[in-house]
Amino acid sequence: MKNSLLHSFRQDVKDCCENKFPLYVDSFANLWEYEFGSLDDVPNDVNDLIANRAIEYGLME
Repeated sequence: MKNSLLHSFRQDVKDCCENKFPLYVDSFANLWEYEFGSLDDVPNDVNDLIANRAIEYGLME
């Protein structure tokens, strides 16, 4: 389940446009937290991907 969710998220974020990025992040975070209880065990590459994309879109510095 984790691998499938991670793969889908990586593909969605890679192909998304600026205004859909927050929706993908929110959806992923909500589903991950629901399925696995917390975001503590999200892989580092996904954390990095989220941070890099957020920086690209000016959502964080």
